[in-house]
Amino acid sequence: MNKYKIPALIFGVVFVVSAAALFFYVKKDLGEITGTEVDAPAWVTKNGSSGKMPISGKVARSGNSIKPESEKQAETEIKTNNNKIATTETTEQPSNKTVQTPVAKAVDKIKETIITEVFLDNLAQYIADSYHPAGTLPYRAKQDFSSASFKGINMHFGLNLRGLMPEAENIVTARKSIWSYLLTTGNLDALSKSDTGPLLDLIEEKGIFAERKFTEGDSFSTRELTKTQRAEMFRSSSIPLKHVAAVLKAVADNPDLMQALDSYIKAEKRVDSANGIFQLDLDNSRNSKSESTRNKAAHSGKILKDAITIREKIKTGITQKIKSYCAGACDKPDDSFYIAQWVFRRVHNDEKKLKAVAAGSEVLSSIAARMIERAEAIEKSM
Repeated sequence: MNKYKIPALIFGVVFVVSAAALFFYVKKDLGEITGTEVDAPAWVTKNGSSGKMPISGKVARSGNSIKPESEKQAETEIKTNNNKIATTETTEQPSNKTVQTPVAKAVDKIKETIITEVFLDNLAQYIADSYHPAGTLPYRAKQDFSSASFKGINMHFGLNLRGLMPEAENIVTARKSIWSYLLTTGNLDALSKSDTGPLLDLIEEKGIFAERKFTEGDSFSTRELTKTQRAEMFRSSSIPLKHVAAVLKAVADNPDLMQALDSYIKAEKRVDSANGIFQLDLDNSRNSKSESTRNKAAHSGKILKDAITIREKIKTGITQKIKSYCAGACDKPDDSFYIAQWVFRRVHNDEKKLKAVAAGSEVLSSIAARMIERAEAIEKSM
């Protein structure tokens, strides 16, 4: 056995030194990331409803804009492209009123490739399938309702565009092209005017052929929807639309929320970094079982807990702010926060895109109103 002692001892020393070096450099790297400042508006952490808890020594005042250099460069490129388009429009006058400008032709081409009959059919099916009459499986709800939501529809069409822009090379390129087009002021409104009618017709058609499992004691029977239920399908489907429209308007009309969301992202990264350090310290304390390593793990755990507290305070402040600004039904905090995050990822502080989001809110409100009108028309035909 003695002949194995020396190799084992050498191996043990090398292992301990390597582990210590790896731990030092990983912790050093994570420690630098954790030190990132989180500047939230004053109303989120200092004077707001979320309580008084400073995030760092420097708390940004409400209303400060956050624009990275990449955004400024993007804005310069957009202005340059707009100038080129304006020059093209003024220099290339059509010979008669029926001839379209190159810009108009491009817009029509994009519209034809983004919104297809396949997409409208899939969207109508999603809306119809989300309607659940009272007493039907699997929910057995006491009242009719729609399970459609912003997150649900985003996930439904996110991984498979289901008829949106079929000519795109890949899904990432397609998403960028779609939102670049839809978040251009005026385009979403134009699409809604041309496609809302056909969409409502398709929803009504899906409702006519829809079947649901109606509970009857311990058993159930499969039946078609009555006219009353088809009318309620439109009325119930308008409620999620009104909710999303109200949240979008609240976010678009209040730039403070964009800054607060930027702070939330930073706080979230700080939590991830603090958790990485805590896991390293915890593993080290379990292996060595010394008093110093246990103290380090406890200290890292406290830092992680504080980071989580700060992140959640920012989230609470944002959801409460949205609710206070909301003119409609905004009583779903998690859904409201999801919508706000979605807007932030695509808009940040781009004023033109924020205006497009506000326009999108009006479009959704208009579609909801037309759904109620369709419900009334179905009831009148009974």
